[in-house]
Amino acid sequence: MSEKKRLKKRGQVTIFIIIAILIIALGVLIYMFYPKIVSQMETETKNPSTFIQECMEETIQDTVDIISLQGGSYVVNESGGRFYKGEDEDEGTYVRYLCYTNEDFISCINQEPFLTEHIELEILNVISLDIESCFNSLVKSYEDKGYEVDLKKGNPEVQIIPYSISTNFNHTLTLVKGDSSERYKNFEINLNSNLYDMLEVSKNIIIWEINVGDSLPEAYMNYNPYLKVEKHKKENDIKVYVLTDEKTQEIFRFATRSFAAPIGFGEIIL
Repeated sequence: MSEKKRLKKRGQVTIFIIIAILIIALGVLIYMFYPKIVSQMETETKNPSTFIQECMEETIQDTVDIISLQGGSYVVNESGGRFYKGEDEDEGTYVRYLCYTNEDFISCINQEPFLTEHIELEILNVISLDIESCFNSLVKSYEDKGYEVDLKKGNPEVQIIPYSISTNFNHTLTLVKGDSSERYKNFEINLNSNLYDMLEVSKNIIIWEINVGDSLPEAYMNYNPYLKVEKHKKENDIKVYVLTDEKTQEIFRFATRSFAAPIGFGEIIL
């Protein structure tokens, strides 16, 4: 082989080695920095409203689920009102009495006349710390990217309305970077929900419990084929009502005691 060919072959080998080294180096750089680059790009392009949606939505949904299973209250102890401690299929859970009397042959007293408003306030009280934390994280994420951030906090509110549970944070966020300025104020999360209708049915059941001491679940189900209303009779004339929306799989549950007969009343004495 001539000297010229040997030099040419050696040059080709050198080029291959350099290319291999570059490929390996590029692979190492991608391995080390790609996750950070992707994370930065995702955060950079993420709308502040989307940030809050992802931060708060699950918390709101979990809070609503717990409150609904416990008769409209998040705290399950006697200081928060009267509760029925479940047995059998309800073992280990507490259900709030929404209409109750401890006397016999007496109409129950409505324990929560403004039920919808009470639940709205319960949800808001439970999620308030999470709201603070999520907006603090949002501010920090933009400050870390070099933005000047101005967050004006309003008064958050929760509304249970037909087909939705709406949480409006009433905050305004202004982002400034260089000569550009952006303002965001539509921070709102809407959960698909039929809780409004379930609460309206529950209020009507309570009216019947107050007036006659009972209700007819079948009547509500005939009116709304997607709503399942169960009435579980317990000891001491206690009833646990379970309302299930079969479209959304939401459950609202509460207890009553009204026009109760004393223990042993009506038994045949031989």
